[in-house]
Amino acid sequence: MPAAVEVMLDDRTASPRETVILDGSPLRLSTLSLIGRGLLHVVPCEVRLVEVARAYEAVRGAVEGGRQLYGVTTGVGAIKDRSIALAASADRTDLVRAHHFGVGEPLPPEIVRAGIAIRVNTALSGMVGCSPELVRAYVAALDADIVPVVRRLGSIGAADIGLMSQVATALAGEGQVFHRGVLKSAEEALREAGLTPLVFRLKDALSAVSTNALTVASAGATLIEAAQLIRVAMATGSSAAAALRASPEPWRVATRIGSPREAAAGTVLMAVADAFPWAPATHLHDPLSLRMMAQIFGASAGVVAFAAASVEAATARPDDNPVVIDGIPMTSGGSLPLELALTLQSVGPGLAHLARNILNRIILIANGGRGVLPANLVSEATDATGFGPLVKLAGDLASRVMADLAPVSAMPLLIAGGMEDEAMFAPLIVERLNRQIASLKMLTAIEALLAAQGLDMQGLKPAGLVGMVYDSVRSEVAFLEKDRALSLDIETIERNLFQPALLETVRNFYESITTDELIFSR
Repeated sequence: MPAAVEVMLDDRTASPRETVILDGSPLRLSTLSLIGRGLLHVVPCEVRLVEVARAYEAVRGAVEGGRQLYGVTTGVGAIKDRSIALAASADRTDLVRAHHFGVGEPLPPEIVRAGIAIRVNTALSGMVGCSPELVRAYVAALDADIVPVVRRLGSIGAADIGLMSQVATALAGEGQVFHRGVLKSAEEALREAGLTPLVFRLKDALSAVSTNALTVASAGATLIEAAQLIRVAMATGSSAAAALRASPEPWRVATRIGSPREAAAGTVLMAVADAFPWAPATHLHDPLSLRMMAQIFGASAGVVAFAAASVEAATARPDDNPVVIDGIPMTSGGSLPLELALTLQSVGPGLAHLARNILNRIILIANGGRGVLPANLVSEATDATGFGPLVKLAGDLASRVMADLAPVSAMPLLIAGGMEDEAMFAPLIVERLNRQIASLKMLTAIEALLAAQGLDMQGLKPAGLVGMVYDSVRSEVAFLEKDRALSLDIETIERNLFQPALLETVRNFYESITTDELIFSR
């Protein structure tokens, strides 16, 4: 556990009243997830709040001393050189309102809660320059289960200005919120919770809107889902390999000569094969989609783990402008965490390789052959068409994963009178990863369905992880003897594979074999 976290019980079995103490240290993605689901009570470290107050007083002193500070005593963007006559007690809530322009579907409440916690955590670095009152207002909203409605479109990834403004206006008693799960006005929710609308003074308005906290929260949630996907995909891929009676020998070799991540994946695959030994169907080489599973799963999981480390680091990094360093307000370019965007972008190709690998096994198993399975996975004694046409759906899903590969972080953008000429578009990167994951989940369902059919046609009784996948299919989807509509079957299998109980079982299986971060237990 990082120093910022004090949790009474295991963080996967948290009760609503467990406490996490934020002190500006990096947060694990599992901790963020629990905060997002309302399972952790967030408390700011009192020692760090003293540092927050010192930075705020540094801003106050600079203003009272006549120094110009961006977004505090000046306008922002194209009007940065426009001075604002500002007393230290002046209300700057209009700056928050001016940036309230988000549109589209609301972000899930889990993301908004986590984003608020990230803003609190980075503020507790003592470098942001906001007031302790702003930090306490965020925490009070979390305590009261007040979750602002945040429409998701409006951030180019150089601070989530159009999104975080929706959180800030809710603290001021404007806009909409979910209060204990019920949609209502922010004004009503604050009144019912006994909270006073916040007045934004000095740098509080800029600190409330100029941060990438919601992007970081969204990225964390997406990477957790990507890790779950990879674990399930290893399970369904192993099941297809069993149905195709692939040789486990290349996986054993990977444990000896592969990279650390390849070796970890090979260890898992060998454990699957040891729990359910099958007789290989070939004497020499299998197709690469079987032989190279350790390499593909290792690399895919590796880029997700690498991106997760980058996101966790971002939960503690102030990305404001200006910031307070050694008691002096200074201009910063920290609102462009490009390294974070690039690591997130690297996940996309990893998922694309995974999609191609799954598609190739689907084609192999649907085509039959290898001396063990008939074409289309139906008896040649019937007139059934079988699973051959289903490969077209798999091709559609895989192509959708590939379609979201083009890099977007370097797209040109020139706004604010030429002052704002860099962006990273991390929110769009995360959105595309979510689309890739959705398509891949359905691909794993198709692979699991064909693997179960192939195992049944050979009279094989699977055990271990392959048995878990098989049971999740056959619990609701029967063996195909004659043609039937498959749409609901596939959707049912996808739902079963990713229901929490099976995800936990699969995770525990991996953790019993290796502690390598490849398995991504965050």
